[in-house]
Amino acid sequence: MKFFTRQVAALVAGYACLQVSLAQSSKPASFTEPNTGIQFDAWTVAESSLSAGLTFGVALPEDALDTDATEFIGYLSCNSANGDGSGWCGISLGGSMLDSLLLVAYPQGDNVLTSFRIASDYAMPDVYTGDAKLTQISWSVDPTGFTVLFRCQGCFSWEQDGTAGNASTSASRLLLGWAQAEENPTDGACPDDMSLMQHEGQSIWNAELDANATSSMYDSWAELARIQVPGDCGVGNRTRLRH
Repeated sequence: MKFFTRQVAALVAGYACLQVSLAQSSKPASFTEPNTGIQFDAWTVAESSLSAGLTFGVALPEDALDTDATEFIGYLSCNSANGDGSGWCGISLGGSMLDSLLLVAYPQGDNVLTSFRIASDYAMPDVYTGDAKLTQISWSVDPTGFTVLFRCQGCFSWEQDGTAGNASTSASRLLLGWAQAEENPTDGACPDDMSLMQHEGQSIWNAELDANATSSMYDSWAELARIQVPGDCGVGNRTRLRH
């Protein structure tokens, strides 16, 4: 999943890597977030020369394996290769970089900022202006990396400037992609203004969903998502929502 490239050769090599990884399948591990009790299907990218390591988890409404969900609760934990908490992680909700809804997360001071993006070419993705909405439940930043727990509404379908797509939870699998970089975005104080440096690692995986991803507790867990963290974009640093 190429979020940003410096050279055409790197782009072609990355695309070839993605095509190979389409044949892969990944069974989830059950993970329970200790502070909230939210249960996830989770997948981990092991630390390697291409990745400092990351974990992505999905929690879904009770009927999501029968009826396509429109939202999920997400868990994203990204290690820092530099031991100073820096770097960024990206998740593609459609697998590839192109024509998919992209979620980028990165540390900014004590906060974790996020940005929805979409791309029609292998270049810096545009800001997504559709209906996707992210509210945070909790976040943490320390020298080992950063973690964000969040609710993602309207994130399983997307449309912008003739680009449209969707992800189907009733298929009991999601085609997802990840990318990770050692350096923080530039101009990162405001997520809409930031630019991404080229990442060191990326891939796509066929994420299988099982019953551990769904729960009758979903609505109660979703109510924990009360904080928007927009960054320094001329508005308050943190907005607590009323429910």
